[in-house]
Amino acid sequence: MNIFINDSAYEFHGVNVQDLIEDLQKEGQGIAVAIDQTVIARSAWQSTLLMPESRVFIFESIAGG
Repeated sequence: MNIFINDSAYEFHGVNVQDLIEDLQKEGQGIAVAIDQTVIARSAWQSTLLMPESRVFIFESIAGG
């Protein structure tokens, strides 16, 4: 299915947010996910299904000094 990640089209073959994070090879720590302007709690990643044309924003914390 086609979804959008941070405003870029992405062909996704999984079903939920957890699948997407794994597909993108992102670490679970320091990441926040919002779908259609709603932040999804990490505890709900497995149960939150993505739909065609979903607009996903992934935010990553960056450590530095």
